[in-house]
Amino acid sequence: MSSKAALRTRQIVTEPIRPLLLRLTLSALVGNLAMHLMGIVDTFFISRLGTLELAAASFVIPIHMIYVSLALGIGMGMSSLNSRLIGEGRFRESSRLICDGLIFAALFAIIMAMIGSRIIDPLFRALGADERTLPLIRDYLNILLLALPPLMLVVIGNSAFRSMGNIKMSATLAACLSLLNITLDPLLIFGIGPFPAMGIRGAALATFLAATITMIISFLVLGFYEKLLDFTAPRWHHLRDNWRQILGIGIPAMGANIMTPLAAAIMTAMVARFGDVVVAGFGVGSRIETISLIFVMALSSTLPMFIGQNMGAGRQDRAYAALIGCLKFVLVFQCLIYLLLFMFGESIAGTFSSNAEVTEVITTYLMILPLTYGAHGVVVLIMVSLNVLRRPRTALLLTFTRLMLFYIPLAYIGSQFWGLKGLFAGAALGNILAGIFAWFLIRKVSQELHLGPNYQDLEAEPKLAG
Repeated sequence: MSSKAALRTRQIVTEPIRPLLLRLTLSALVGNLAMHLMGIVDTFFISRLGTLELAAASFVIPIHMIYVSLALGIGMGMSSLNSRLIGEGRFRESSRLICDGLIFAALFAIIMAMIGSRIIDPLFRALGADERTLPLIRDYLNILLLALPPLMLVVIGNSAFRSMGNIKMSATLAACLSLLNITLDPLLIFGIGPFPAMGIRGAALATFLAATITMIISFLVLGFYEKLLDFTAPRWHHLRDNWRQILGIGIPAMGANIMTPLAAAIMTAMVARFGDVVVAGFGVGSRIETISLIFVMALSSTLPMFIGQNMGAGRQDRAYAALIGCLKFVLVFQCLIYLLLFMFGESIAGTFSSNAEVTEVITTYLMILPLTYGAHGVVVLIMVSLNVLRRPRTALLLTFTRLMLFYIPLAYIGSQFWGLKGLFAGAALGNILAGIFAWFLIRKVSQELHLGPNYQDLEAEPKLAG
């Protein structure tokens, strides 16, 4: 592990920033695109079953996102620590940290899946599900919960690869998960060939099988190719110390991550007042949003690793330069994405449903919210950067402010005055205000850490350390 990681680290702390980040982010983009494509394809195949099935899956989306967000929080805690260790050349400690993080994630995932199985009915009734959609939700989620432990371990394993700079392997595993899921979806949903037609349960089973296979592959690569797993029996004081450090960043990161699906659940409950048809359209719009933010998500995978390793190597100038350059880029890039959605929104909506009311909801969503995805992207990148800069509570404050003080309240106020369009417009205004708040926060933290504006030019060839 040491020689491979050391070579990658030398590149990360010495090569020109812009081409290096572009190369790393394009690799991450493949993995992120594959993961989000999996959700889009899931939604597409389920939509072929009918509007009720699509509504049921839309109710489950925010709950599924909560579990994934918990995994991402643990992964953020581990990768933030690990990227610093890698940058400092402490490879033995890195290997032990990764192994202890996987042990914790496995135990945590099993407990959360058990809790989830007990609260399906009361939870989704509270979210607005009625007696027509609740049986379908139950069928879908009972199987999907089994997929959560292997899915969480895949997420944590990918975080380990990203923290050491091996973005290609992380992307390859994400693509493997997506390809398996997309292949199994039609076979199990519609009963092609020897496979039984399982309907919405088949979509959940496809996710379980894909996650389990990918988890096994991930462990094999981590253990035998990268030699990242410490196979010695863990000692309690190592576990305790590593778990405490992981959770020191991971708990605030989980809190920040979990607020996004929590806000999505609240939004779903507000949208449910307009009927199942609107819920179905809103669910499709939410899926399209993840694709629209795909480059932001890819940057959020590579930027923390870049900042962490350069901070560990004493290259604060490069860390700051990368952060500012990425913030400028997402503002411009997301404007271009909005133009595409504005021009082709109706065609995209028609791909997912032939129901005129559903397509109208999707089109309305795409005309309003994507206009503010640049500001949303700024919030995302600053939030992940704050975690690796050892400011997880500030990251939590940022996410709380965006969702609970701006996004949800303004969406509710808008819905009271202007109905569904007002709900979307209020949420969009919340994104803009959050982006402004995030910029002031990162400027304050940069001054505290002496990152400052005196950084090397993005095109400059930095001097080699040592």
